[in-house]
Amino acid sequence: MRWEAVRKWSLCKNCLNDHGDSLCKLSFRCNVGSCSESHNPLLHPEEAYADCNVHRFQQKSVIFRTVPVTLYNGKYAIDTIAFLDEGSSYTLVENVLTKLLKTKGVVQPLRVTWTAGVSRVEKDSQRLNLSISARGSTQRFQIQDAHTVEELKLPKQTLDLKEVANQYVHLRDLPVPDSKHSVPRILIGLKDLHLYTPLETRVGRPDEPIAVKSKLGWTVYGPIRSADLKEEFVGHHSCGGVSNQELHDLLKEHYALEEAGVTAALLPESSEDRRAREILDSTTVRIGDRFETGLLWIVDEPSFPDSYAMALRRMKGLEKRLLKDEILYNRVRSTIADYLTKGYAHKATFQELHEHPASKVWYLPLNIVINPRKPEKLRLVWDAAAAVGGVSLNSQLLTGPDMLTSLPSVICRFREREVGFGGDIKEMYHQLRIRKEDQQAQRFLFRNDPCARPEVYVMNVATFGSTCSPCSAQFVKNKNADEFFSQYPEASRAIVDNHYVDDYFDCTDTVGEAIKRAKDVRYIHSRGGFDIRNWVASSNDVLRALGEAKTEQQVHFHQDKHTGTERVLGIVWNPKSDELCFSTRLRDELIPFISGERWPTKRAVLSCVMSFFDPLGLLAPFTIYGKMLIQDLWRRGCEWDEEIDEESMMKWRNWIERLPEIERIRMPRYHFVKGQAPDYSTLQLHVFVDASSNAYGCVAYFRILIAGKPHCSLVMAKSKVAPLKQLTIPRLELQGAVLGSRLMNTIMETHSLPIKQRFIWTDSRTVLSWIHSDQRKYKQFVAFRIGEIHTLSKQCEWRWLPTKHNVADDVTKWHAGRRFESDTP
Repeated sequence: MRWEAVRKWSLCKNCLNDHGDSLCKLSFRCNVGSCSESHNPLLHPEEAYADCNVHRFQQKSVIFRTVPVTLYNGKYAIDTIAFLDEGSSYTLVENVLTKLLKTKGVVQPLRVTWTAGVSRVEKDSQRLNLSISARGSTQRFQIQDAHTVEELKLPKQTLDLKEVANQYVHLRDLPVPDSKHSVPRILIGLKDLHLYTPLETRVGRPDEPIAVKSKLGWTVYGPIRSADLKEEFVGHHSCGGVSNQELHDLLKEHYALEEAGVTAALLPESSEDRRAREILDSTTVRIGDRFETGLLWIVDEPSFPDSYAMALRRMKGLEKRLLKDEILYNRVRSTIADYLTKGYAHKATFQELHEHPASKVWYLPLNIVINPRKPEKLRLVWDAAAAVGGVSLNSQLLTGPDMLTSLPSVICRFREREVGFGGDIKEMYHQLRIRKEDQQAQRFLFRNDPCARPEVYVMNVATFGSTCSPCSAQFVKNKNADEFFSQYPEASRAIVDNHYVDDYFDCTDTVGEAIKRAKDVRYIHSRGGFDIRNWVASSNDVLRALGEAKTEQQVHFHQDKHTGTERVLGIVWNPKSDELCFSTRLRDELIPFISGERWPTKRAVLSCVMSFFDPLGLLAPFTIYGKMLIQDLWRRGCEWDEEIDEESMMKWRNWIERLPEIERIRMPRYHFVKGQAPDYSTLQLHVFVDASSNAYGCVAYFRILIAGKPHCSLVMAKSKVAPLKQLTIPRLELQGAVLGSRLMNTIMETHSLPIKQRFIWTDSRTVLSWIHSDQRKYKQFVAFRIGEIHTLSKQCEWRWLPTKHNVADDVTKWHAGRRFESDTP
């Protein structure tokens, strides 16, 4: 089949996301100049996303070179269609055929590369031998060293020989069977060219199909004429396009953090994660006060195409930006010089450039990131996702198992004791040395003078951008801490449990304990090459003991530690007042929708709702209404860029009017009263659950006696919108009960406080009746959920209370006219 490229445009990622549904029409043009940040104002979009191209193709009316054959393995045989391809080096067979033939070979991972540089890796490919014959023939031939693939994805074959022969005299009387929508399952390449070497041919005029006879029989292929022939666009190839389903998946990922602790048990570790652990265990070694580790390769012997031209193009694009700001250019030069001094990178030697195998070399495009909140801070980032022919460094790396301590659990433990303190590790990823065998896959280009020849540098350490860096960094951090466990058990445990990526948050009962804990943590980190600094604390005595100047800076818990960007709305700790509050700084593009200058679209509403970062659910009475609004828009069938209707607009205004109230919320970081010792023998956990027709949720409180008086503190809350499929109120109440049971179990696991009693409160007598009955009496929906509740809680822990006293009512429905701030505990 011949493909003719009709059009090609470069699009930035934002435009691909915004117009994913209209790519098949290509009825718009991307104004790349206006799409420069949320990526990075220093990164030219055309250079940054040069691989995000959209193609449309035009199909000529042709007949493919296919032939009906029979494959054999001993007594087993199967008929299929073979695609004869002189452009393929090897013969490829789909797995479905080998399963039917009950044959197995030697596992040998295979990289399949197609036209336009598109490639993929077949990790489970097998090398095997088969027998083949023309369909209906008894003469068999051998195919040696064929390779299996999951799917060839070849176009369907349709041939009506009678119709074709009526047009072309030279094709009459050929013994070629008709085929209709037949899919080739085997591709025979040059290695088995002897099978389809021409023995006889029939050739017409230059624009007519030909017939060729080989050992596998006659095959007809080439262009044909048709009165009905018309040019049609039959497909498109878009890198980075986002469909509606993919947008739905992104939403699920966004709310994954809210599901922390209230979801079912995790699945067993995957084979990829097991391989990553094996690589980490076998390659990670201590060298002095540093650790060396290897990259987490998908296969033992990765192979790369030539990426120098791509990296050079990206370097020139970055230079265009830097030349407009000489001060910034000097800062970049200084940063790279600092990298060389610190040993993070080195200039490639003559031996490295000329003796290292080209297939093991990869050039990483250099990017620059500046945090708008900290414009003085410059970060170098390597684009490990940049691809050549579908291959990038990240495509060859495993992500590795998730070793990250969840942020909700870190914040929960951070609220347990009176003195709070924390710090962050300086340049955490760059403290991991990469073994020499893998370093050449981390080359990059830079030059101090745009007129000079580009110089090749090699990163000696883990880079910010590689998909395996987060996992490797956590593994090394924990491994270093484990080595000091016998000497510093509390500090070692704190490093493992109270770190969120490079940020460390901890708390103790006294200032003296805080100083000792912080110094021990700093010492252990130093033995692994990690420098923890920027200490913050609720006590100035702790800061003075650590040699840290007093700071007024707030600590934001809403930073995305994988990308270095920050959410606009999130939880904040003010060390001076030792309170938790919330930031409501909105992105500039959302302000017109909030102020009423513009009528919001579904996309704008969703963007605002998703801006909230509330891992503990402290704003659940507010955020649940935003989720309800999104669900309403979904139910109404509102498109992404369609303005919301009048009724939804009223709900939207009612919701955003509460935004100013959020900034006035103040909540003590420490659960109990400062300066007064709590009586832990009276510590209770109370969980309230509730449901409405629109949502269900739960909220948890600690109750304790302090100086003989009861004291309550909000711990955590969770809320979910009701399913689109209508459920009865009792069933929704049951869903809320399950959620409450999971939340209670999570609180028990994430806190070290000695909780003596637990209570779960509901205003549904039906749910209480179910819980106190034998679940086997009920149908599956009720039985399974009651079974989980019995696993996570005891029947005696469940209590009933009137609806008007159920505080969980606030997380399941919107109370018109009620001020949100008055509902905070």
